[in-house]
Amino acid sequence: MPILFLYMNQQFNYEDNIFILNARIRMLADMMKLDAAPDIFLEKTIEDIDFIAEKLNLLQESLSFNKHLISRDEQLHNLDETYELFLDLLTGMARGTECFNAINYPYIKELVNEHIRRCESCQMLIGELMKDGAAAIPERRLVSTDEMAALLDGI
Repeated sequence: MPILFLYMNQQFNYEDNIFILNARIRMLADMMKLDAAPDIFLEKTIEDIDFIAEKLNLLQESLSFNKHLISRDEQLHNLDETYELFLDLLTGMARGTECFNAINYPYIKELVNEHIRRCESCQMLIGELMKDGAAAIPERRLVSTDEMAALLDGI
C-alpha cells in the first residue's frame, strides 16, 4: 500500500495507464498463440504477468481510494475490462491452451492460479464500487431557474 500514496500527489492518468496495461496483455496473448521458445521467452513472460498483476492491483486500489474522481465509474469499467482480458490469458495458461501453460510447465501453476484468484477478487470489488458509484449519482439533474436564466442569457 505505500506505493499507492506515492502517486496520490501527482497527476495520474488512469485512462492511459489502463490502456497501456491492456495493450501489454493483448501483446502477451498474441505471443501465447505462437510457438514461442521457452528458453527465450518464458521467464520474461512470467515477469510481465507479475508486473501487469501488480499494476492492475495498484490502479484498483487507487480507484477504490479516490472516490471523488470525476470519471471514476468509467475508469472502473475500463479496469474491469482489462482484468477480464488478463483473466482470459491466465485461464488459458491454466487450462493448457497457451504456449506457456501450467500443464507443460507445472512450476507456474500456483503462480497462475494465484493471479486468477486475485483477478476474480478484484473484479468483484470493482463491481461493488461501480454499484456504489451508481447509487450515489442522482437519477435526474435539476437546473435552478437562476442557472437556466444564466445559461440562456444572450440567446
